[in-house]
Amino acid sequence: MKTVLALAGAGGTFAGTVIAGLALGLFIDAHFHTTYWMAALLFAGLFIGGYAAYRLIASAL
Repeated sequence: MKTVLALAGAGGTFAGTVIAGLALGLFIDAHFHTTYWMAALLFAGLFIGGYAAYRLIASAL
């Protein structure tokens, strides 16, 4: 059961960081009238979320 909860937590962490990066990028692009922050922060969220999910899964196993 502990492993299942760790996997769910890892998925939530990954999704949360990706959505947070996307939302922050959209806000910055709209506020400063730019076009590149959304993509940059989306990829940053993917990288950070993937690393955080990996760490959570590795510690659970």
